[in-house]
Amino acid sequence: MRFHRFGKSFQMAVDNGRDLEEVLRLDEALWAATSAPAQVFFCDPLFIQHLDTVSKGRITSADLKQAIRWFLLQLPDHHAITPEFDGILQLNAITQNTEAGQALRNSALYILKELDIVDKTTISLAQIRSFLSTVQARALNGDGILTLKSAGNREDIKNLITHVVAATGGAQDLDGSMGMADKELQDFLTAIPLHLEWLDRGAIPPGQDKTEIMPLGTSTPALAAGLKTHAARVEQFFQLSRLLQFDGRLQSKALAPDTRVATFDPANQPEVDAYLNSLPLAPPSPAAAIPLDQMQINPVFRAWWQDMTDKIILPLLGPGLTAITQNEWNAVKAMLAPYETYLASQKGNIVEKLPPDILRSYLNCPGLLDDVQKLLAADKAVAETVRAAKEVEKLLLFRTFLLRFTNNFVNFSELYGNRDHAMFESGSLVIDGRWFHVSLLVDNIAAHQALAKSSCMFIMYVDVQKSATEKITVVVPVTSGSRGNLVVGKRGVFFDLKGVDCDAKIMQIIENPVCIREALLAPFSRLWGIVEGKIEAWSGAAEKGLQQNFTKAITPGAAAAPPPAPAKDVATKPGDGKMTSGAFLGVSVAVAALGSALAFITKTLSSMTGLQIWITVLCAILALMFPITLIAIIKLNRQDLSSLLEGCGWAINLRMRLDAKLRGQFTNFGIYPKDAEGTPKSHWLKILLISLAVTALIAGTYFGIANYREAAKAERLRQKQQQQEMDREQQKHTTNDPAPVQPSAETPPPVSATPPAPAPTP
Repeated sequence: MRFHRFGKSFQMAVDNGRDLEEVLRLDEALWAATSAPAQVFFCDPLFIQHLDTVSKGRITSADLKQAIRWFLLQLPDHHAITPEFDGILQLNAITQNTEAGQALRNSALYILKELDIVDKTTISLAQIRSFLSTVQARALNGDGILTLKSAGNREDIKNLITHVVAATGGAQDLDGSMGMADKELQDFLTAIPLHLEWLDRGAIPPGQDKTEIMPLGTSTPALAAGLKTHAARVEQFFQLSRLLQFDGRLQSKALAPDTRVATFDPANQPEVDAYLNSLPLAPPSPAAAIPLDQMQINPVFRAWWQDMTDKIILPLLGPGLTAITQNEWNAVKAMLAPYETYLASQKGNIVEKLPPDILRSYLNCPGLLDDVQKLLAADKAVAETVRAAKEVEKLLLFRTFLLRFTNNFVNFSELYGNRDHAMFESGSLVIDGRWFHVSLLVDNIAAHQALAKSSCMFIMYVDVQKSATEKITVVVPVTSGSRGNLVVGKRGVFFDLKGVDCDAKIMQIIENPVCIREALLAPFSRLWGIVEGKIEAWSGAAEKGLQQNFTKAITPGAAAAPPPAPAKDVATKPGDGKMTSGAFLGVSVAVAALGSALAFITKTLSSMTGLQIWITVLCAILALMFPITLIAIIKLNRQDLSSLLEGCGWAINLRMRLDAKLRGQFTNFGIYPKDAEGTPKSHWLKILLISLAVTALIAGTYFGIANYREAAKAERLRQKQQQQEMDREQQKHTTNDPAPVQPSAETPPPVSATPPAPAPTP
């Protein structure tokens, strides 16, 4: 078990089958990830399905371990499992010591035989899928479904399949056509006797024209269904009539309010239809009897009521009726109740659309059903072959992708490598003159931002228009350079993993410093933003006041300006944009303070040497920049790519810090061709020369000032020595002169060397 450093973390290296064995022993806490959404991996979808066996939409460490165990059991030579795989599997590499391994070898040989492949020692994924596509086009394709093509030239089997599909809805075959599986056939055959028995119970015996179930003879089903069409209107009539029996004052409201009648437009046909449909079957009355005369019935229901009267009410209640009451209506319903009960007891209704004689024919044709069962058995045999072929396909998929997938789960070597994209990356974005090579698929931007904000990175959410109907959203981190012109709405081009270019547009941004320079300038930028905001506020207020005063001045008849207020009331409210006496006082104090400070600084600098001045300035700069630089470095070192993956649904174990190499690898500028002409040149030599010139100027200034100070100091010392010589010469001449010098009134008395005695203390 070997560990390598990827980025700033140590992760297990997975280079061959032996390493896959070690993955089974590796503590999950040392895995780069323990869970990930299934849809974020860009590879063969069927491979992901084999990993996510229960279709939960996620792949966990347990799923990966299960896949590795199965894979290693089928290929015993684990040393031969390396990333270098050309897609062709040697059959002798498959184990022969297990039943599953032997089945894989036999299925592979069967496939090669069916495809007429001469070389029976190897098999490829393309060959397996060619075989499966060939099987799908066959009449018996192993899906357990019989279609009309499966029946060949047997018309009786085709009829049976057609009837089963009509009765049950059928099942879809691999070729897209509808057919029947064993379940649909059994449901069809089970429903036939139940439905026939139900039909026999409702049949009218020979010599009779009606029964208790069929009181209206063979017309009972149709008439009963017709009666239900507007039966609710009949019930509404009796309900309104009972209401009028209780309160006759509602007679005027039983049909329609007067206000509605007043606004009714008889020339408007849609309004007429709506009005008639809102009225009851007949005008309600306390007598609660529906007239059988169709002219007294609502025109909308007139034809229906006449039909029900002639075919149901009069035949059941007898001729001579002119109206029916609630009791008579209930009697009609009671006479039809046995049929309604019979109708509710219907069984096997899936076959009710087929004639009874056809249904009975299927109960007496054992030979047909035997032939159908043979076809289903043959199709199931093909299904076993297909299942075995899919197991070989699974083995080829695992041999192709499993080692790489493990390197995108147990460790992130592909993400940190500079050769290709990781399996879970979406592609590369070109925008603002730069390549952004890390992009991750995002389903919900708001949910992703909740975690991504803790990454301390500059992040872009980009919409990628892959086609006219397909759009995806990816999150792209900015790891080097600066913010530049990366703003919401800026467009670029996105290249997916297949190299297809798509239109891209920045939709949202999470702002953070990208480099040291931006991190250092961030506090000053925020400070300048505050100052700029205050200046804009003051400027806007002053401009507004000026406009108001100018408007008053040019407006004829405007009121005269009020007299100035006393001095103590000159101050106005803060924030009104006017300069106050307090503001003038503050400005004066500030100017005085600045003047004092400048005087102090000037006096201090005049007493300092050049070296002291430079040291003082350097210390001041360091005192200001050191904490800002330290905070900037800490923030940049805290940038964490794992927050972006966690926002996409990953369960990440490690902190994915970025170093200088990864920053330049994930985000870089375009590179000009080496033989191109007229491209921007490097200015490192010019910068070096300027730096040397500035350094020489500073050094020359320093040494010039130092030499000047030394010369001035020597000159002062020489002048002092000359003065001392002159004083000594003058003293010598004074000593040789015999005539004492009389002190003049202007000359002060000589100072005695002995101090005077102190006065006595009283």
